[in-house]
Amino acid sequence: MWKNWLIYIVSLVVYFLFTILYGKRSAFIILFVIVLVPLFYSLFSWFLAKRGFRAYFETNSMTLEKNKKAEIKVKLECLSKTCAGNRVRVFISIYNGMGKRIFRGRKKLYLTLEKQTALFEFMPKYSGVHKIVLEKVRVYSGFSLFCSTVHPEDQLSFMIMPEYKEFPVQTGIFYEEKEGESEQFSVRKSGNDPSELYDIRLYRPGDKMNRINWKFSAKNNELMVQDYGFPIACDLAVFFDVSAEKDLQKIESALEILYYLMVHFTLEKKLFYVIWKDCKEQVKRTMISGSEDIYEAFQKLFRADMTDGKTGIEDMYDAQFESEFLSNSIFIYAGRNDLEDEILRMKLRTDMLELIHV
Repeated sequence: MWKNWLIYIVSLVVYFLFTILYGKRSAFIILFVIVLVPLFYSLFSWFLAKRGFRAYFETNSMTLEKNKKAEIKVKLECLSKTCAGNRVRVFISIYNGMGKRIFRGRKKLYLTLEKQTALFEFMPKYSGVHKIVLEKVRVYSGFSLFCSTVHPEDQLSFMIMPEYKEFPVQTGIFYEEKEGESEQFSVRKSGNDPSELYDIRLYRPGDKMNRINWKFSAKNNELMVQDYGFPIACDLAVFFDVSAEKDLQKIESALEILYYLMVHFTLEKKLFYVIWKDCKEQVKRTMISGSEDIYEAFQKLFRADMTDGKTGIEDMYDAQFESEFLSNSIFIYAGRNDLEDEILRMKLRTDMLELIHV
């Protein structure tokens, strides 16, 4: 804007000197018009421009992929013909889950009577819940001598999942399924829960008579027996602790390992917990039984401040879940060097423990 004022002042000085040297009354009248008309027109258009447009995000939700270029669209609407042609600058900011601004962009456009789109390009480098804020819009008057700043206060959030990678993590010891109280049933063996039907098979000597399915038996002209479901106990857990880590790249690597394990166990039809702690010094856990649970778990995980807190997750878990016992556990951690395998296993009350240090 200062450039426009400089051009305006220089033009006035030059024409003023020319008027003095020329010495005609008409020249002074023209000089007077040149001084006032741009000034009054700028003030008039500046006053109208503040209320003569709308700026907002084109969508209420976004889905972006890590390391892939994404387009962020801001819509501009001109609400008055007198504002058409005015210059505007649109500013947006993107913040990561820890509130740190990781991107700031600006675009220059001129208002027209038709809707316009300010297009910003952004490439997410880290996973997590991000927030896009339509920070401000600067509206310039005619001749761009004045400007005002409008804060639309429009924002939207989006989540970026970690990149899926294969890791050489030993998970072959977690195949044994134990019976327990849950809504997840085994796909490998039958049990004694009549609320779930596992299979219908031919009668074998020793089968109980109350398990004969007479409808299927009549249909097949031979005795058919129904096997009930085997409810799986959730005694496998993946602990996640990056509370002492400040390096975003290491946190990202830990999240990728967690993502790999979650997908791996889900494909093997395993029931397991994902356990972490938040900034309120509380242990959070969620049960994973399918692919939809993975997405929901990451939503909860990203909305917790994973890098805050002084108390170790094992101490909080020991106090919060003192009656819980696990057969197998995996402990993913970063930024800590004070962990001892045996002490950690006792606090987590798990039979087998695998540590993964990032």
